[in-house]
Amino acid sequence: DEDEDEDEDEDEDFARWLARATKDDGVATRIALTERGRAFGTRGVEAVRDLAPGETLLRVPWGLVVESASASASGDDDGDDDARWSSAMAMTLLEELSEGESNERAAWLTRLPRPAPKTPALDFDDEALREIEDESVVDEALAVRRAHERAREAYGERLAAIGATVEDLKWATAVVHSRVFTRRDGAAERATRLLVPGVDMCNHDAARFNAIVRVVTSPETCQGAAATEEIAEIAPSSTMDKFFELVVDPDGETVEAGEEILISYGSFPNDVWLMYFGFIPRGTNVNDTFVIFENVDELVAHVADEFRRDLDATTRARLRDVFGDDARVKIKVDSVDEKLIEACDDVLGIPWLDVVASRCRALLVGGRFRTKIKDDVAALADPNVSPETALAVEFRLRKKQILIAPLGQTLEKYGFSD
Repeated sequence: DEDEDEDEDEDEDFARWLARATKDDGVATRIALTERGRAFGTRGVEAVRDLAPGETLLRVPWGLVVESASASASGDDDGDDDARWSSAMAMTLLEELSEGESNERAAWLTRLPRPAPKTPALDFDDEALREIEDESVVDEALAVRRAHERAREAYGERLAAIGATVEDLKWATAVVHSRVFTRRDGAAERATRLLVPGVDMCNHDAARFNAIVRVVTSPETCQGAAATEEIAEIAPSSTMDKFFELVVDPDGETVEAGEEILISYGSFPNDVWLMYFGFIPRGTNVNDTFVIFENVDELVAHVADEFRRDLDATTRARLRDVFGDDARVKIKVDSVDEKLIEACDDVLGIPWLDVVASRCRALLVGGRFRTKIKDDVAALADPNVSPETALAVEFRLRKKQILIAPLGQTLEKYGFSD
């Protein structure tokens, strides 16, 4: 196949460039790009030989890293702040691409994926957005979309200067969203976004990752962290002695030859994966959440409806004391907000599982979703469903699965598990 041969030639060219750019002729003896990674069936990185725990696979000089600062250290940007950093990085990529082979990152830039992952903010039409069936996610997508439309206008002259289009900017923005690492600086109250050639080729698996990333200031001094969303702080230094490393998990097993190199992009709920990465992690994402109560008033109303308990002003005040400023109650497939447990045990005197299970049942059958689980299964089995709609349906189905979990626990509690 001519396309496969061309991809292989480009991968070899990229590997040679990576060795030169990192001044490490041994890169090709450790890792190689693969067009069919085992994790997702897409491009990835695999081991060329057996790799020992703690072995450095790639050491990227800071001068090759593209970085952009954000005003939010939490990473929870609003649409405008997201547009500021992601559009700025996207514009940088396009301008560097326009320089052709003269740009020092040209070999990496030309290997960035086309098309980029499709996300709600940049690609979903109104119908696909409706299929998400999550008002907060849709609102965020629309906010990000509006902000990027403003950014598109702001970059109009720069796009024209290099012969690029607004579609090019959208592509580059999606690339940035799906490949960026975030390094938080709590003291400075900002987050720095990083695009790291080579390391960004690794695929994600939060459960089966076998490599980590870290920032170092010398080969001997590691000041990094195992999770990419918590890249550690480093002391001020020039870019000459700062590196971004990909390392076999020091606490893991030997990575065997031919095995895919996987990292964890972060411990995110599915909202983030859908919004910025354009996919939903395979299997059960234990970090996914569902808000079952937006505030104390919703909890009070539910207790009145389900348990025939009208709570007086004193009890309501005690509940507000328990929840504090953030009264949103979230659950995961295997855990419940500890504040809700405290409220049930110490204030309401109702078993927390009964409260959670009854609320989940009410959400599933009471109109929170327009669709039923059987509708989701049928939609995903439809060969004519669009990729965007399929992703939206998978997202809402995973949210329903979170609500189902407490119902099974209730059956077991009352002896109906057999």
